[in-house]
Amino acid sequence: MQDSKETREAIASYITDMLALEKHIMQAIEGQISDLDEYPEVVRQLQPIHAQCQMHVQSLEAMAEQREGGGQGIAGAVKKAASAILGVGAAGIDFVRAEKLPKNLRDDYTALSLASIGYVMLHTTASALDDEAVADMAKQHLEEHARNVMTVHNMIPAAVMTFLKEEGFPVRTERLEEIGRATQRVWDSEAGVVQPTQMPV
Repeated sequence: MQDSKETREAIASYITDMLALEKHIMQAIEGQISDLDEYPEVVRQLQPIHAQCQMHVQSLEAMAEQREGGGQGIAGAVKKAASAILGVGAAGIDFVRAEKLPKNLRDDYTALSLASIGYVMLHTTASALDDEAVADMAKQHLEEHARNVMTVHNMIPAAVMTFLKEEGFPVRTERLEEIGRATQRVWDSEAGVVQPTQMPV
């Protein structure tokens, strides 16, 4: 078992990673809300996600400060984590042609999915190292982002159709409901098939 200092550092590194990612998501969605005023329904659905990101940032900042003796070194750690996250993200996100609305939502989905698995890792780390306060926070944030991921997922088919229609394509908008049912069936069927992987530790 590692000493308490190493344990605190291990958990703190995950917290600063998540803080950097949440700040990035919050700022990106804030910009989208400002830029997408021609899509009021999209803005309406993004606003609560932005608000949750703000609350996550506040919770993570408070937790980081508790574990770093009043916040010393937090700003530098977050900046370093942000550079690493954005460096990896840039390679994985900008590979599809730049449609405004669909691309924004696709990137939101990607970022929220990254945050979700990050909280799985933080929850696991904190639980394994007996830090229940961090484990509980990570679980709550994961639950909220799981809902946010599905909200964005369900917005994307309509966004793609809207973009195609605006570009002058002969879009069959009546198929939107059918598309929604088809993708939901995929998720429902796979959810019952995939089981947690058991690995020796």
